Amino acid sequence: MKLQVGITSEGLSLCFGECQRLEPSADANQVSPRGNYVYAHYDEKGTPFYIGKGKAKRAWDNSRHQLWHRYVERHLKNKYTIRILADNLSPAQAESLENEWIAQESETLVNWINFGRKTDFDALNKYHALRDANRELIVATRSLEKSDPELAISRYYQAIADTEAYASLQLERGLIGLLLDEERQEFGYSGELQALDRLTLCLTYLGRALEARSVTEEYFAKYRADQELRLAESIKKRVAKATRS
Repeated sequence: MKLQVGITSEGLSLCFGECQRLEPSADANQVSPRGNYVYAHYDEKGTPFYIGKGKAKRAWDNSRHQLWHRYVERHLKNKYTIRILADNLSPAQAESLENEWIAQESETLVNWINFGRKTDFDALNKYHALRDANRELIVATRSLEKSDPELAISRYYQAIADTEAYASLQLERGLIGLLLDEERQEFGYSGELQALDRLTLCLTYLGRALEARSVTEEYFAKYRADQELRLAESIKKRVAKATRS
């Protein structure tokens, strides 16, 4: 007898033999669903790409995660259908059934909370190992800023260079991975802004304002996503003030 393993929010589910697939309820109200319900968004081929639960008009509400919007607008050209999978449920029933549907359809969903998402665990472990080591270097270097600023500068440069080894690692596979990669291609990658912050502090303190401006411009050209952070504005203001002096 064949054993099939599924993933739900409560952990692993086991099924011996042929597991019965969930099917939409035939009597679910498709216009005005009753009470709590579970719903799905389908593409034009009839493949579900989002599973949710709610009440009233939640299934038709566009207040969604950014990846939902990216997929609907750029991949589906805003063409999708809504189907109520089951209604007239209690809150607990709706949550349980939503989890079951997500587990069944996990490979095609853009749901951010999806225990069936395809994570590349080797890449994830590499990412955390490299990032944590680099951040430890940045923190440890702060104690050198006054006693040996040249060494501190050298180490901050090294930290920025080492960031490249993990900043662009692809940690997700499948549809979520594709959409996240699209986002990073459009908006840029994130680096280690703390390294740039400390580096520009050291450089401007030593009167090397032009060098601080050069490294700042180079950093943000590579790690464009960091420009939206509040710390980025502080760095830019610091460098601009130093170059005007």
